Amino acid sequence: MVHPVPDSGLARSCVISSPEGLAVVDSGSVGSAEAVVAFIRGMPGMELADVKWIVATHFHIDHIGGIGRLLKKCPEDAKVLLHWKVGDYLGGKTPLPAMKNWLAAFFPTALQCFRYVRKPSHLWFESLAGIPLPGFGNRFRPPFREERISYLDGGGRRRYGLAFGGWEAIETPGHTGDSICLYHRGRRELICGDLILNLEKDGAGCLNRFCENRAESEGSFRFLCETTRPRAIFPGHGEVIRNDENALLGVKIR
Repeated sequence: MVHPVPDSGLARSCVISSPEGLAVVDSGSVGSAEAVVAFIRGMPGMELADVKWIVATHFHIDHIGGIGRLLKKCPEDAKVLLHWKVGDYLGGKTPLPAMKNWLAAFFPTALQCFRYVRKPSHLWFESLAGIPLPGFGNRFRPPFREERISYLDGGGRRRYGLAFGGWEAIETPGHTGDSICLYHRGRRELICGDLILNLEKDGAGCLNRFCENRAESEGSFRFLCETTRPRAIFPGHGEVIRNDENALLGVKIR
């Protein structure tokens, strides 16, 4: 099941518990990673020794900038799971693409996200990797060793199983080309990264306008609507969206 981590800062960090071990999704900034460590240590039945996977829904600094700090607390065999396109960024094959709608979408959203910042470490990142501006994406290395990475690749499939607890990866390009969601069919839980935001109390969420490709974002959202029926959505920023019938039904496309 999914456990949202309290006080994780700008981005929402989550811990997935499964019979195979723990997976941490989007360990964000250094402060986020510290919040994850404190959360796991404080939860009965959870131990940092059980962390097997650290997953990034996409390669942006606010989602990957604290992974190195978290890895120092995890077993040596814990792996960082990234979309295969990130390997192209890191290898210099392709640049990290630029984002659109900075003025109309990024800055208003960032201001809303700042209300989740509780301490300076929520704004501290171990590396400048993952900033979607020219010259940043390929120039700076992520805050963890490359040998800790396992790349997710569905071999052309858009939806494919992962190695823990019945979870699936769903490729959902739009916000970024390497964006993924995680879905559990039995529990009907969806971790959606930055495809969907929910920065309103008791809100139903909205499609994120800050993206590389708006048409792809809308296509990814339609694919989720056609193939999943979550009762709980855990967005990359903001509050959990819940609807026992289908939490995607109220999400706004604006």
